[in-house]
Amino acid sequence: MKKADYQTRIESIINSSALLHSIDLMGVGIAVTDPNLKDNPLVYVNQGFEKNTGYKREEVLMRNCRFLQGEETDKNHLGIIRRAIIEGRPDTVTIKNYRKDGSTFWNQFIISPVVNREGEVIYFIGLQFDVTKEVEERNASKQKIQQLSYFDPLTELLNMNHFKDIMKSKFEEPDSKDKTAAVLRVNLNRFRYINESYGETMGNELLRKVAERLKNSLDEGTPICRSFADDFIIFLSDISDPLKIHEIANSLSNALKKPYSVFDEEIVAGCGMGISLYPDDSQDVTKLLKHAELAMKEAKAESLNGPHYFDYYLMDRLHEKINIEKKLPRALSEGQFELHYQPKIDTSTFALIGFEALIRWNDPEQGLVPPNNFIPVAEDTGFIVQLGEWVMSEACRTNKKWQDAGLPKLPVSVNVSAVQFKHPQFVHMVQNVLEQTGLAPEYLELEVTESLLNTPLFIMEKLDTLQKKGITLSIDDFGTGYSSIYYLKELPLQVLKIDRTFIRETPNSLRDSSLLVSIIQLGKSLGMTVLAEGVETEDQFNFLRDNGCDQIQGYYYSRPLNEASLKQLLLSNRE
Repeated sequence: MKKADYQTRIESIINSSALLHSIDLMGVGIAVTDPNLKDNPLVYVNQGFEKNTGYKREEVLMRNCRFLQGEETDKNHLGIIRRAIIEGRPDTVTIKNYRKDGSTFWNQFIISPVVNREGEVIYFIGLQFDVTKEVEERNASKQKIQQLSYFDPLTELLNMNHFKDIMKSKFEEPDSKDKTAAVLRVNLNRFRYINESYGETMGNELLRKVAERLKNSLDEGTPICRSFADDFIIFLSDISDPLKIHEIANSLSNALKKPYSVFDEEIVAGCGMGISLYPDDSQDVTKLLKHAELAMKEAKAESLNGPHYFDYYLMDRLHEKINIEKKLPRALSEGQFELHYQPKIDTSTFALIGFEALIRWNDPEQGLVPPNNFIPVAEDTGFIVQLGEWVMSEACRTNKKWQDAGLPKLPVSVNVSAVQFKHPQFVHMVQNVLEQTGLAPEYLELEVTESLLNTPLFIMEKLDTLQKKGITLSIDDFGTGYSSIYYLKELPLQVLKIDRTFIRETPNSLRDSSLLVSIIQLGKSLGMTVLAEGVETEDQFNFLRDNGCDQIQGYYYSRPLNEASLKQLLLSNRE
């Protein structure tokens, strides 16, 4: 068949009524416009168009398609169609159109020109595909991704990145420096204990309750962020009166102190709150957040009931902490640490019955660094594990050396921090130290902090293992924590060591004296040896002895002694 005859046959098919009927029945919407008529009106629509739009054919013929547009129709999308018509070329756009009943649908619209033999556009054919389901699913997916990108999935509060972006955009406004803004940083008290005691599910539900209370306590739209775990941040802006910040902070603090009902359990979780001010404390987002964090940590460290404002002395303290953190590893490797030993005395015989190893740091630049300055830093950084192992090894080695020299065989006690005790290799480390130094287990006493008693299930196995090896276990600084008498009874502890704060005003203070007697009686009733630390006067010693306290240590008998001085004391006791 010749090409011309084939073309004639195709045109005959196209012009046939059978083809037109098939096009009319297609599920795809088809619309034909005539650009040569005024306003480029519709001259043909099929049943697919009627189904998609809800309009009958007779209602739309000779009308421009703009009746399908509405408020939510994107003007940029319309521009794509207009340019295609002006330039006489095909194009595709996904545009929101309106049905006759006012509802919307997403229309994937393909427009293409029809030209005659001379190349002139005589019609435009438009194909409509209803892609509403696909677009809505895609938008829902985008929204979910945005939710994950901008919000904390647990509490639905802002995440840190989006929170910072909001702060930055606010500070970039022209008049931002004319008004005060504030960052409030909130951290729950004892959240780790709640998590360990009740479980992660309970802990997560508590965090959701806290987030809900924060939102209900603040004006709608106030940016609130959960940065991590139990750390929340609030951004207050456009504050004309700085006193308003203090009012909001106090109100928020009081709201967070109220009990939470979580899975039929009543939980009280106070908080520490720190505040930094813009532009006074800084005009930089990162610094404001850090300053608020420092103020919050100070509030928690000092057990402050209300909000604590940032002050630059906190920066000085931070720099000091960072400096100590850098120096600690080198100080250990260069032998800058040494142990002093404070004697323990039997109250009934005044005999030396043991001694406590106390670490000292002789820094070449600063001189003697108080333990209260570097021990918390070592605990925060985890260096306490390595440092604590050195203390235990040095104390056991020295005690074994004295015993081998024929000096009295007395136990040495070593403080163990909670961080150190919780280390999975702690028991193994103690055993290695005893094996390497050759010290018999009965001459080692471990003093554990009272805060550990709040996690009895976690520590019970370790305490049992240590006790079975013959090591004496004591509870240090008793009375300064929140230990339960039940746990005190159940755990394998032999010595109760009363904190010096209960000794200081005894016997002059009737209240302190009565409390001290109660603690002594408690320890004795549990079958424990009771030791009082910080005894400085004869009156204190006599009061403790007369009321059944078994042992004391403190300046009344002796200050902590270096290795040579304690050796002389042991020699004198042997003689």
